[in-house]
Amino acid sequence: MKFIPNTLLARFLILIATVLIIAQIVSIRIFDYFERGPRAEAVAQEIETVVNFTRASLISSREDKRLELLSELSTKGDIRIYPAYYFEDIEPLAPDPFLQVVVGKLKERLGENTIVITNHYGIPGLWVSFSIDQDEFWVVIPTPGDRPFPWHWIGWGIIVAGLSIIGAYATATRINRPLNLLIQATEQLKKGEFPKKLPLDSVTEFQAMSQTFNEMAEGLNKVEQERKLLLAGISHDVRTPLTRLRIAIEMLPEKIAAKLKKSMEDDVSEIDSILNQFMDYVRGFDQESKISTNLNDFFSHLKEQHKILNRNIVLVSNIKIPIFYDIRPVSFRRLFDNLINNAFSYSNGEVLITLKKNKDSITISILDDGPGIPAEEIKRLLKPFERMDEARGNSEGCGLGLAIAERITQSHDGKLTISNRAKKGLEVKIVLPLVSES
Repeated sequence: MKFIPNTLLARFLILIATVLIIAQIVSIRIFDYFERGPRAEAVAQEIETVVNFTRASLISSREDKRLELLSELSTKGDIRIYPAYYFEDIEPLAPDPFLQVVVGKLKERLGENTIVITNHYGIPGLWVSFSIDQDEFWVVIPTPGDRPFPWHWIGWGIIVAGLSIIGAYATATRINRPLNLLIQATEQLKKGEFPKKLPLDSVTEFQAMSQTFNEMAEGLNKVEQERKLLLAGISHDVRTPLTRLRIAIEMLPEKIAAKLKKSMEDDVSEIDSILNQFMDYVRGFDQESKISTNLNDFFSHLKEQHKILNRNIVLVSNIKIPIFYDIRPVSFRRLFDNLINNAFSYSNGEVLITLKKNKDSITISILDDGPGIPAEEIKRLLKPFERMDEARGNSEGCGLGLAIAERITQSHDGKLTISNRAKKGLEVKIVLPLVSES
């Protein structure tokens, strides 16, 4: 959902706060429910006593002395007694939950015909009807009020909730710390970097997690080192006969056809190029330090370098002020040289490079006007040994160019995507995240 935060800490705090609030409300309601009944019972019993006493007093008195007795009773205390008349306007009882319970208890004690109203004739109080023979009377007593709202409970509840949230925050932070360390270490592994060992936590579960991750990272590091050593050896062993072969070609007699000689040299160059791609793919780029570089200057220089090769690059940028980005210069240059070289292989003489600064990212696009790529072939092109050239109708290369480009992009925390242009050609888009300037 849109309003639910993404972080574990925030969700944990919201959960604790919600549970505490619900618990407080339920506790108050339960206490109120079970406490209101006994209080209403006590009030109803007191009113019943008053009514019965009044009725007994009136019954024991002479009929001609009842009015005098009524007057006398009305002068004592807060209780008043009035005769009732037929056709009186009986107003409904006020919607007070407590009074409703009291009335129910009174009707159980005095009979269902008992009438209970409040503030009759503008006189405040609780009016309860009773009868003696054919005569009807009202006994009026002070309106029993419900207990005041327990604001002190709310105060204590807030204090308890606050302390609980503080405790929950401390607990969630404690849980998040090893998880955040694990996430950071995993991100480093994702980039091809090998993180430092995670500290072993005192909590058994976190300790096992950290230990398992450390063992996994150590194993991966060992495999990576052995792989680099192996490939370095292969590279050395293959380059040596290649060098001898190149020298042998140079020493061939002049009578050997120039076309055959040129074909042999091209084959040797292609083998050397493929070997370089293999080494670039497995070498990784994390060893190169990042340098803050003005992107407008970088691409302007890149354009001039390709202009020497009689290549026309159109550079379009919405970045009007110098904007600096941390790049690995050699690999970053290799990334765009490879993409530009490929674009020129299929363009009709012109390649477009666009730079666009967004709110939180920089988008760099390399666009050509070549034949494009079938839509069903695009997804597989970033996989190793899947050739873009083959997808465009050419079978040269080993299919590592785009895989290398994606690795370089990932080493800069970016994302590389490929898509066909609306009319004709291909667009390779690289999105680099911007660090907040706050």
